[in-house]
Amino acid sequence: MASYPLLIGWRFFRAGSGNRLVSFVSLLAVAGLVLGVALMIVVLAVMNGFDREMRTRILGLVPHVQLSRDGGIADWQTLAPRLLEDPAIRSATPFVRLGGMVNFHGRVVPVELLGASAIAGSRYAALGPLTQEDGLLLSRRIADRLGAQEGDALTLFVAGSDSGGRGAMPVARAFRVTGIFATHTTLDNALVITRLETAAALAGLDGRVQGLQLELVDPFAARAMAYRLLEKLPAGYRFTDWLQTHGNLYQAINMSRSLVGMLVFAVIAVAVFNVVALLVMTVVEKRPAIAILKTQGATRSGIIGVFITQGSLIGLLGVGLGVLLGCLGALVLGDAVNWLENLLDFRFLNVAVYPIDYIPTDLRAGDVLAVALVALGLNFLAALYPAWRAAAVPPAQV
Repeated sequence: MASYPLLIGWRFFRAGSGNRLVSFVSLLAVAGLVLGVALMIVVLAVMNGFDREMRTRILGLVPHVQLSRDGGIADWQTLAPRLLEDPAIRSATPFVRLGGMVNFHGRVVPVELLGASAIAGSRYAALGPLTQEDGLLLSRRIADRLGAQEGDALTLFVAGSDSGGRGAMPVARAFRVTGIFATHTTLDNALVITRLETAAALAGLDGRVQGLQLELVDPFAARAMAYRLLEKLPAGYRFTDWLQTHGNLYQAINMSRSLVGMLVFAVIAVAVFNVVALLVMTVVEKRPAIAILKTQGATRSGIIGVFITQGSLIGLLGVGLGVLLGCLGALVLGDAVNWLENLLDFRFLNVAVYPIDYIPTDLRAGDVLAVALVALGLNFLAALYPAWRAAAVPPAQV
């Protein structure tokens, strides 16, 4: 007899209703749970994907800290090994960075020229060969805007400097495209790369470099590490960290994750209210059956158990289907969007607006479990009021 709430709740769940309105609300309740849970899982997977790409792809190319000095750094070859003695610093590579324009057959594109070491700057050397003195690596986006291909000759204009680092007449130099790279990030909008020595000569640094780019073990400790280094270095050094250059982007990703999560959570809440409406309508429809059960000795707690069982089964069905649909959607979303972009010849994500030009996903078991438990918990709470209403139905009078 103790198991009758489970048995009768299961029968109520399976039997459905002859009332079309009740059946329609039942369908809405399940569909709402499926949609809400699936959307929540997909949204979290996408936001996790953006967070992962920010940490790995973007921070893998953007220096965590840049140390520089007015007039350049002459003793960088001895300074870099000293910095690497700190276990929190993974690499220290020299750089020269200049603003300029590239001209190819009358097409002019503004660029940011980066001089990187082919040996020490492995993060940039991996993008293409940096061995030729007049070699230039172009991003795929810039190459497309210019109509240039590997092997083409082009002209680069940069603001000139004299030996003291003071401004002078613009300098024009011929380069040959030795490689075309694609990071699929905002870096593709303007970045072009050449040898460190070539860029230093254009900047008039005479064997010096503008600064050192540091890669840290913990990128989120960049600010504290930079201040600690300034305390040890001679006067005149300054720093720029990735939080200054890309910190707003990271904050925007986290804020979007919270806002979109709240909106999707509202969808789940609406679906839970549909469960409340369904169970209340079921109580009204099953009122005679409830009265007969009470006449036969059913207790108040037993009646409550019947409708909590029915509500829980609705929740299990909706959440279970939602988890399956959400996981499947998260796994195929990237490929589906790529296929649709190729079909329509249209890019949904443009790096002029978004940090990357594709939709990344990172499906995590912890997120899936958390979404499922929260949805089931809300569904259980939603079943309490209708169950209490059902328990208040008086026994049938003979």
